[in-house]
Amino acid sequence: MKNLISSSLIIALLAGSGVVLAGEHQAGINHAAMQGMEHNASAAQAHKAEGVVNSVDLRNGKVNMTHGPVESLGWPGMTMDFAVKDKAILKGINPGQKVAFEVVKEGPGKFYVNRITPLK
Repeated sequence: MKNLISSSLIIALLAGSGVVLAGEHQAGINHAAMQGMEHNASAAQAHKAEGVVNSVDLRNGKVNMTHGPVESLGWPGMTMDFAVKDKAILKGINPGQKVAFEVVKEGPGKFYVNRITPLK
């Protein structure tokens, strides 16, 4: 009986030490970095396109363009308004200019231009 109690006690101690070791192993993991990795993996993809600027609304951060197909989005060529997050990218952009730009999908049916560059 004494051996049975001793064996049970040893098994319980060994099982308990495994839990502690598992906890110590997880303590070394940088969970904040992992969250950053998940964020980067799902970061918005930029879709490249070219078009002609029809109008620029610097005050409201919008640009209207007639663009060619955006294959990565499955869009045909069309004319549409785009919002920009940083109004500064619209400085120096004028109606009639041919431009290369990047479109980012922010949510269902929500897109914005994050980069726009005049073409020569």
